[in-house]
Amino acid sequence: MDGTPVSILIVNYNGGIHLANCLKALERQSLSRHCYEVIVVDNASSDRSYEIIPERFPWCRLVRLSTNVGFAEGNNVAARHAHGRTKILLNNDTIPDPFWLEELLIVMAENPGCAVASKLVFAANPTIINSAGIVLLRDGRGADLGFREDDCGQFEVSRPIFAGCGAAVSAREDRAGNVLDPRYFLYYEDLESGWRARLSGHGTVYAPRSLVRHVHGAAAGDTTPTFAFHVERNRAVTSLRYGDPFLAIWTAIILVIKLFQAILRAIITRDSRNRAHAIAVAKAICSYLVRLPENLIVRYHARMLPTRSNRCVW
Repeated sequence: MDGTPVSILIVNYNGGIHLANCLKALERQSLSRHCYEVIVVDNASSDRSYEIIPERFPWCRLVRLSTNVGFAEGNNVAARHAHGRTKILLNNDTIPDPFWLEELLIVMAENPGCAVASKLVFAANPTIINSAGIVLLRDGRGADLGFREDDCGQFEVSRPIFAGCGAAVSAREDRAGNVLDPRYFLYYEDLESGWRARLSGHGTVYAPRSLVRHVHGAAAGDTTPTFAFHVERNRAVTSLRYGDPFLAIWTAIILVIKLFQAILRAIITRDSRNRAHAIAVAKAICSYLVRLPENLIVRYHARMLPTRSNRCVW
């Protein structure tokens, strides 16, 4: 393979101490430094966390953006600055094990053409599982397999999974050179990528020995209006694009139900946080409707193409 064989893509937004811990761990990888490169895209951080890179990690390539383009497009920008053919997404709030990259590449070599996802445990308590891959639930949600379970060895076998968590997973580029759909901005971009890959005949494999400690929800938190807007909208959009007719309709109905629930909760409690949540869900519905025509076109192309046989898909 010509050039740098592996490019590790990191998107940073107000990473604080998390980014430093991540880059320190990458310095301790079992593979020689010439085997991989690290590209950090800073999404207009206000905490100046990017300043540690030229000072303490000059071997990383830093790309600074003037505006926050989101997690998905941030990774696409990083991919455009990468030299390696193999691209791996890694969150800035992760601490990869010294053998993380080596084990990931081993599973990739054993499963050519497939994306490969790492095993994630919580940074605060590495005996608790964060994700052993993503599963699709009946209501269109993407759920982390094994989430908050004690790690008792139940996820120590490599196997096909529905999709990989975007915190640590290898990525495939599309014809436009994107590793993630930029329209997703934040959340569900990993489920969308894995689902789209399955329908096109590719799959995702879980690598249990490629271990990463993860600070869950460090970027935006899981109770903020930002979280509510993107999660609620993107879940419905993804099911509309790739799900069967029942799931596509049902997730849209759920989105409307969630709005009524949020409004009722805001009225009863008169709490400003609940009011902000209701506004976020209302905005999610508006965005869903505005993008309905283009997503119906995406659905037509995705669902009309027959899935090619691939041993990674189950």
